[in-house]
Amino acid sequence: SSHLTCWFFACLCQQNLLLLGLDVFAPRRMHPYSLHIHERPLTLIKFNYDGDFFLTCGKDGEVNLIRTETCERMGTYNPPGEKGGAIYAVDVTMDSTFVVTANADGKVVFYNFQGDMVQTIQHGGVLKYVEWNMKPGEQNYVCTCNDKFKSQSEGIVPNRIMIWQFDPPKKILSIDEQLPMKATKVKWGAFDETLVSIFEEGTVIIWDVMDGRQLKLIQAHQMAITSMNFTEDRMMMATCSKDGTAKLWTMDDYECMKEYKTDRPLNDVAISPLYCHEATPKMHLLMGGGQDAKDVAVSGSSGAFEALLWHVVYEEEIGSVKGHIGPLNCLAWFRDGAGFVTGGEDGYVRVHHFDKDYFTAKRFE
Repeated sequence: SSHLTCWFFACLCQQNLLLLGLDVFAPRRMHPYSLHIHERPLTLIKFNYDGDFFLTCGKDGEVNLIRTETCERMGTYNPPGEKGGAIYAVDVTMDSTFVVTANADGKVVFYNFQGDMVQTIQHGGVLKYVEWNMKPGEQNYVCTCNDKFKSQSEGIVPNRIMIWQFDPPKKILSIDEQLPMKATKVKWGAFDETLVSIFEEGTVIIWDVMDGRQLKLIQAHQMAITSMNFTEDRMMMATCSKDGTAKLWTMDDYECMKEYKTDRPLNDVAISPLYCHEATPKMHLLMGGGQDAKDVAVSGSSGAFEALLWHVVYEEEIGSVKGHIGPLNCLAWFRDGAGFVTGGEDGYVRVHHFDKDYFTAKRFE
C-alpha cells in the first residue's frame, strides 16, 4: 500500500504542476550554469582552440580553467607568493600547451597548461592586454599594451604597445612615442602582419608589425571603445563602445559594413563562429554591457545587464538573456557556436547552452 500511496502522490504532484503550466516531461528550457569563482569583477573569458576548456580572469587576481561540458573548475594559474593584483587578460596557445597572463603589477607571466609557472617578463606599466600570435605551430610571440605608470624602481613607464618573444624572452617591438594615447586592447591582425589597437578616444589604429609604423587611424565611435573581436580568419572585426553602438568592419579596406544601435553602454561584442557555416549558418552577434551602478542610481533606470543577440545582416535584435545583477563585462561564444559564456561586474560567470530551438526555429535563422 505504501507503493500505491507514493504512486498516487507522484501523480497528484504532476497534475498540480501541469495545472501551473509546468510540464515535468517537457524538454528542459535553457538553464545556465552560474559559477561564483571570482570575488571581484571579471575582465576576460577565453576559450582554447578545441573549445573543451575556457579560462576566466578577474580583478581579484585569479585565473581559472573551466571544463566547458561540465563547468567544473579544473585548476588555477597563480604565480608563487602573494597575489599581484588584478589580471586584465589571459590567452592560451592553439595546441593548449602554454598560458599567458597580463598582470596589473607590470608582469607578463607564462605557465604551462598544467598550471606550473614557466617564465616571467618584467614588462612595466599597468598591463591591460596580452595575446599570442596566430600562426599555428609557431606561436612564440605575444603582443601587449600597458598604461603609463610611475614607480621608484622603473621611473616613468610610458603608454606602450609591444611585441615580446616567448622563448628565449626578448623585446621585439615597442611603440610608445608614436602612441597618441593609452590603448585599451591590442590584438594581432590577419596573418600576424599588423597589430589592431582600440582607444578610449573612440579610435582604432592599425600598426605595422615589422617597424611599428601607423598604417591607418579610424574614428570608429563617439565614445570610448571597450572591446573588439574578430572572425576566425581575422578578416572581419566587431567593435563596441560606451556610446551604445557596435560596428562591423572589413579588415582588408577598413570599411564599416554595419552599425547596431542599442540602449546601453556596451562592454563586449563577439561574432558567432557559425557565421559562415555551410549547413547551419548563424549570422549573429552577441553583445552586452549595462550602466555602472553609480549611473543607474542617478538615472533610476534598470541598468540593462542582459546579453543581447543581434542579427549581423538585418541589424535587428533577435533576443536577450537575463542573469547578471551588474554590468556584463566580457563574453565569449562556444567554439562550436552552441552556447556562450558571460562574465559580470558581480564576479559571476554564467554558462549558457542553447536549446534546440536556436538551431531549428525560423526566428533564429
